[in-house]
Amino acid sequence: MTKLKTFAFMISLAVAFAVSSAQSAAPKKAANKPATSAAATANPATSKPATALPTTEEVDAALKRTLGYDPAVTWEIYQIRPAAVPGLADVYFSINKQAAQHIYLSSDAQNAIIGELIPFGTNPFAPARAKLKDAFGPSRSGPNPPIDIVEFSDLECPHCKATQPVLEKLAADFPQVRFIFQQFPLPASLHPWAMKAAEYADCAGQMDKDAFWKYVDSIFENQGGIALATADDKLKELATGVGLDAQKISACAASPETAARIKKSTDLGAALEVNETPTVFVNGRRVRGLGSIPYENLKQLVQFEIDHAGK
Repeated sequence: MTKLKTFAFMISLAVAFAVSSAQSAAPKKAANKPATSAAATANPATSKPATALPTTEEVDAALKRTLGYDPAVTWEIYQIRPAAVPGLADVYFSINKQAAQHIYLSSDAQNAIIGELIPFGTNPFAPARAKLKDAFGPSRSGPNPPIDIVEFSDLECPHCKATQPVLEKLAADFPQVRFIFQQFPLPASLHPWAMKAAEYADCAGQMDKDAFWKYVDSIFENQGGIALATADDKLKELATGVGLDAQKISACAASPETAARIKKSTDLGAALEVNETPTVFVNGRRVRGLGSIPYENLKQLVQFEIDHAGK
């Protein structure tokens, strides 16, 4: 399904959901709601009222009513929660395994906003920067870096492969900036060998920070020649090619400590609502489609964030 068709579907979904909700006059009992869409409680510190949330069943019914005529269209509802804006419910879901989307519903479900809430204010990226202090992946920078550029990446992701040369060029043009690579392998249903590659690359970073970057580049360059059945052999071969001990890196990749580090990295991404790869943060600013931004504009953005370091 094209992005244009998906957008049209989402618009019609919002309308359908508002109509179906309006037709249901009976209030819903909180006990009937699943854990991910339980009614929000009021905040005693602010005395703000709770946001009435739709149930997963209600959202699923709206999707079926809108999209059910096409058996090729599937969806998955990930979470229903109060939005950052008081009075709105955030429905987080994907269509046909594409990047997850948001629909923001008013408490009475009569109006909906489709898209993304963006940070705003005189210091809009402070919350993301605070979370990104926990970034721990392999990094490179000069002394006293003014800002961090943090990338959440999947080594089987073709968009990540296309973006990597751009990040390499930025690293050359801005050697004072700290570049941090966080593993964020997507589910095996989408990228079957991404987790295995993340484990091998994580171990490369533990063994030799300089070799890590060469190893990542090598995996990206050889994406087309890696399959799940042969991933171990290929990843060991590529490790040897950049000067790493293939047997040590293989043993490390299979260890529970490595699995724990990958989970810690993906949990950090989840806390920042990372839902696609690559996702890049520049001084806490989420930059979407970094690889498609004209390079001179991208340099301006990085310099702008250096000039606004910590703001």
